[in-house]
Amino acid sequence: MTEKRPYLTPEKRTAYLVDRGYIESGELSDEAKSFLARTNFHYFLGYARNFRKLRRDGLIDGDDRIDRVIRMVQLDHQISTRLFTALRTLEWRLRSALVDHHCQLFSPAGCFLKSDHFVVMNPDAAPVDVILRDQIARSREPFVLGEFEKYETKHGRTWRDSPRKMAGPDQLAAMQDLPIWAAVDGWTLGLLERIVTETKSTKVDDQERWLWKDVAGTFGVSNTMFHTQLGSVIVLRNLVAHHSRLWMRPTTVSPKKPKIYVRSLRDVDAKSMYVLWMTLASFLRSAGGDRELMDDLDALIALDPLYELGVKHPLSSAELVDR
Repeated sequence: MTEKRPYLTPEKRTAYLVDRGYIESGELSDEAKSFLARTNFHYFLGYARNFRKLRRDGLIDGDDRIDRVIRMVQLDHQISTRLFTALRTLEWRLRSALVDHHCQLFSPAGCFLKSDHFVVMNPDAAPVDVILRDQIARSREPFVLGEFEKYETKHGRTWRDSPRKMAGPDQLAAMQDLPIWAAVDGWTLGLLERIVTETKSTKVDDQERWLWKDVAGTFGVSNTMFHTQLGSVIVLRNLVAHHSRLWMRPTTVSPKKPKIYVRSLRDVDAKSMYVLWMTLASFLRSAGGDRELMDDLDALIALDPLYELGVKHPLSSAELVDR
């Protein structure tokens, strides 16, 4: 395997690009050589392969040198940076909405640690309460650690600076008085999504209430779309956090086009990244942050029509190269 796929030094990468038809001989600029020397080559090829296919299919207008592929990487970086800011804002608001609505419907402590607090939506997935308790035990937040230390001191044991060093039953007992607002900031976004969507209903004034419906109302997202839309935003967050390529990548978890942006999305592929970005914007709309995000993204997209093509009209899954 090593012989078939040898490591390519920066000097050999140019020859590889020529041999595989990515560029013509002697086409690489000094700027491009410098970029390739400081960029993981395999990551770059994810862009280059799709660029080569677009060029062979006659879908590239204007400059078709390898420098333009580098521009796609750079625009992806700028887009990801802007998306990260918006995703962080969403996380703040989601944590706040979870705490506010949970405390209106349930006790602020204890109940969310129990398995019967949640519905089982996926039997193959680890139970929500198990993940939740593990993430609390991993927390390094001073207030949370203080609760565990107080419990150990109360029971005559030496505090060893980590809940994970406690016996399981003691660990769980020490969490019983921990309010949800003190624990929520230590939970991952994926866990937040599951807590919101998998918490059981309860009766309030003889009316059935669901946590997820109340949270959906806070963000102005319809009940019929909330689960899919929130799940797709989690996928976007993971793509951005792990520096994944966005250009020429169709969505794997495809949200419905938000009706409030029907004009902007009229001619956009349903499985495009742009629809996913507008889904994120829809979660910011209730606080007035959607338009700023949309304007910033559109300004970046407008810098190169090839980038706009890749995020609004990606190739079908069958035609994609090295997704």
